[in-house]
Amino acid sequence: MKILIVDEIGFIRQSLNQKLSRHNFDTVSAESGEEALAILKTDFSVDAVLTSLFLPSMNAIDLYKAASKIERFNDEGIIPPLNFFLMVTREHGTSSPRMKEMTRDALAIGFKDLLIKPIDTELLVNKLRGSVRSSEPPPEIEEREPVIAASTSKESETRQSTQRIDGLAVMQNSLHALKKEMCESIDILLEEVNRKVSK
Repeated sequence: MKILIVDEIGFIRQSLNQKLSRHNFDTVSAESGEEALAILKTDFSVDAVLTSLFLPSMNAIDLYKAASKIERFNDEGIIPPLNFFLMVTREHGTSSPRMKEMTRDALAIGFKDLLIKPIDTELLVNKLRGSVRSSEPPPEIEEREPVIAASTSKESETRQSTQRIDGLAVMQNSLHALKKEMCESIDILLEEVNRKVSK
């Protein structure tokens, strides 16, 4: 698994690179959003992006939106979307309502998770490996033998269409619920961090 680390502070990039390398991750790093985008446009082996909220000339949300427009292909076809993880400091996470809003926006548009600096190595490794498992396509469903009777075939297609629609509705509701739960979780997390900082 290959990770792109994006942070303007060289020490943080070097530290994360060493930590991840010890757990058999391949890494590449960038100090700005522009440099990160240049890497993503040419290196399609990157699986996940670990980025700070604030970067020179753009923020993590801008980077995510720009990266999502990059068409990624290999010999097998289209490559699954990148998994983005957001890194924030305790100060950024609790300094103002605007910071909290940006964090919630990042999770809402598609960031996998939030990590508070200094980042716990074991937690980071587990989240990165978990993102790979969650991105794997579901197993293929064996094709059923065609139904001989035309009427039975149409009824079967109708039932399948209905089941697909119902399934999509359930999935949509689940996504809305998950989004709400993530926003609530980040609020709780930021409040907890704020209490620790206040002490």
